[in-house]
Amino acid sequence: MNGGTSSRIGMPDLLSVIVIVTIWTLFLILARQGVKNNFTPWDMAFLRFSFAAIVVLPVFMMRPAGKRLGDLSPQRALVIAVIAGIAFSCLAYTGFSFAPAAHGAVLMPGTLPFSVAVISWFVLGDKLTRRKLVSLGLILLGVAFIAWHSFSTADARDGAWRGDMLFPLASACWATFVVLVRHWKVGAIDATLATSLISFALYTPVYLVFLPKQILAAPLPDIIWQGVFQGILALVVSMWFYTRVVQVFGPSRTTMITALCPGLAALIAVPWLGEPLSALVMLGLAAVTAGMIAGVTGVALPAPASRVV
Repeated sequence: MNGGTSSRIGMPDLLSVIVIVTIWTLFLILARQGVKNNFTPWDMAFLRFSFAAIVVLPVFMMRPAGKRLGDLSPQRALVIAVIAGIAFSCLAYTGFSFAPAAHGAVLMPGTLPFSVAVISWFVLGDKLTRRKLVSLGLILLGVAFIAWHSFSTADARDGAWRGDMLFPLASACWATFVVLVRHWKVGAIDATLATSLISFALYTPVYLVFLPKQILAAPLPDIIWQGVFQGILALVVSMWFYTRVVQVFGPSRTTMITALCPGLAALIAVPWLGEPLSALVMLGLAAVTAGMIAGVTGVALPAPASRVV
């Protein structure tokens, strides 16, 4: 695998994309379900890190001493774990404790291309092309619809606006991880090991001593189900595939590949979580999805009139 980006999607890459879209869509639903029913946001983060650490620890131990994180330095491994592990998880799960799944669908994967574009511009020097600017404009329009809904309806009284403020911060954390993975040329296994193990080591003592918990009152099947999904699938499997795809397609295009996630998650949330879609949320979903699709497919835009200079 080289450092360049490819415009063609082979079968392994297509399978990677399908895995990412499926897991991310279910993450948006199950994260909301978890904090709405049986767990605090801090419980969800603990389940995520503990189940992930159990799975990846044997891989870590089988690697040669001194190379267990590959070429990733301890300092960079710490940065990746704090940003993509602890910060992203805590912000996302706390956001879902306030706001519906459809809001999270728009304001996390929906704003991810915008966050990546801005950070890539600063860190990697990526150009903001005309097509990308139009795409990002549509995404911001969708975010504006969601903000309007959050502050002007009953959701405002329910505190949904607090979750809506946390979701873009979670998106920015993941966007920073995506850009750093490309900038530092971090391997998929190295990123997954660092995020899983370091996040568990740093987070667990704080969680056990200081943070509110209700995990002991939760049914055991729910604990196992959320742990397996949040830790093994949403962290280990998803991060491995996501990092791999970033190395193939680059940060901006990879984040736009998740164009299906907001719409799918919002539609699934209606029967699964009983969270209906308002007209404003549907407009927001439509605008964000259109922006993401335009960015990833290269939908033709009207060319500016030629001028003689």
